[in-house]
Amino acid sequence: MRRKIKLTTLYYQHIIPVVLVLLLAGIVSSFFLVRRILQGELDAILVRSKSRVANYIRVNNRLPEINTFDDQLILFRKAAALKDSVVSDTMQFIPEQRKYHISRKLTFTTMLNGQPWEVTVIQPLEGTRHLTILIVQMAIVTTSVTLILFMLIIRRILSKIWKPFYQSLQLIEYFKIDDPNRPAFPDSNIEEFRLMNAHFTKAAENANRDYRNLKEFSENASHELQTPLAIIRSNLDMMMQERMTERQSQLLQGIYASVRRMTRLQESLLLLTKIDNRQFSAIDDIRVDLVLKDKVQQLQELLHARNLQCRLDLSETSIPANRELVDILLNNLFSNAIRHNVKDGEILARLRPNHLRVSNTGAAEALDSSRIFRRFYKNPDQPGNHGLGLSIIRQICDTTAMQVQYEFTDGRHSFTIHW
Repeated sequence: MRRKIKLTTLYYQHIIPVVLVLLLAGIVSSFFLVRRILQGELDAILVRSKSRVANYIRVNNRLPEINTFDDQLILFRKAAALKDSVVSDTMQFIPEQRKYHISRKLTFTTMLNGQPWEVTVIQPLEGTRHLTILIVQMAIVTTSVTLILFMLIIRRILSKIWKPFYQSLQLIEYFKIDDPNRPAFPDSNIEEFRLMNAHFTKAAENANRDYRNLKEFSENASHELQTPLAIIRSNLDMMMQERMTERQSQLLQGIYASVRRMTRLQESLLLLTKIDNRQFSAIDDIRVDLVLKDKVQQLQELLHARNLQCRLDLSETSIPANRELVDILLNNLFSNAIRHNVKDGEILARLRPNHLRVSNTGAAEALDSSRIFRRFYKNPDQPGNHGLGLSIIRQICDTTAMQVQYEFTDGRHSFTIHW
């Protein structure tokens, strides 16, 4: 699986190495440029010293006195012939510091009383080196500060540029397909963002239109099925009262069971449609613990038929909700716990101020938590189930800002409703 990375992070990963290389190249270039300039200045000092020595000999017709107070050293020695001036690097011992330093040396010849003399002028590079290092240090500090400011400014600019993009993503994240109002995407003068928002708007409109068409189809189909199913059940009831053979009776019972299953399916689909349409809008302050006690009392016959034990662990809890939706939610929770239980099994309902957990014994394996809340998902061991009970629970939770969670621990299947 490829590692996820944000676009701004990817931008930084590409731009920072390039900027660092450019700044490093600038620092190195500055070092050699400054060194070359300072070395040129030092060579100019040596040339001026040469000029002063030559003028002194010409005026005074003798060698000047040596003064090394400023670390400049001038040496004289007789030469065999006149030579061209030569500038080179050399090592000079500085007594005060007791060590050698790299120096620049200018060697030239001059005439004194008909005798050629070789004059050597030596100027230490130590001051120049220190100045070069100081300039480089300043360049490093300046570059570092510039880089930090550059990153902060770029981050600020990118944050401002990409703000409409993230706003659009947030609107898409919270977009509900049953909301007739299309998302109000932020206006932007960036052509790519405008194009993206246009596609998002079109996709939202198409999704909303398809949802409305599907919802209308479900509503119409559910309503249209009511009458023929009622007629079929009525006729089957009348036929089953007539005398018939055992084979005919078995066939009619099978038809009657299928019709009852279709009726439950039609009622569940109609209920889902009503929940989607938010037809349960009345809100009451409901004592959930009292409703649970009444619900278990109503289910005693079913519990005894399956020889199931139901234990209650209730805390006094009140929530603002629609009373009919709460009743439907509890019906489906307990119906699911009863239907998918084992003989002589157990159901435990635990109520706390912020959640309700209904646990039951059942299959020894966990259910597929990624699919159990989908519509028409069925347990392979119970093909007669229409697969809408848990979907109704999920739909009620989504409508009422609750959350449903499935867990399988210690051989028990648990559904927890958080509010």
